[in-house]
Amino acid sequence: MANSIPGYWLALIGGILGIFWGVITCFWSAAWTTLFGTVGALLPGFVTGLGILTGILLIVFGVLALMGGIWMKTPSTTKKGAIFALVFGVLGWNVLPIIGGILGLIASNK
Repeated sequence: MANSIPGYWLALIGGILGIFWGVITCFWSAAWTTLFGTVGALLPGFVTGLGILTGILLIVFGVLALMGGIWMKTPSTTKKGAIFALVFGVLGWNVLPIIGGILGLIASNK
């Protein structure tokens, strides 16, 4: 087994960007409701809650993709980290951990 340094870096950067985008989504959703209210929304609390829930999920998926990237740096956990980064990259719609996970799987099978 071998470690995957390119997969590690891609999953690491993708996880950090996923966390960043999740925080921005939470703040944007709260600020939008605060500034513009719930004018025209059929379910006012649902709109704000959905935006904040989406942001929280992006943060969680970013942290888990980041954890998978860190696992890819160690040769004994490269395959587990690659699968983690791949799965949570797909769930978080983040391309960088997906590519990093694929590179990690390729490196773990050598």
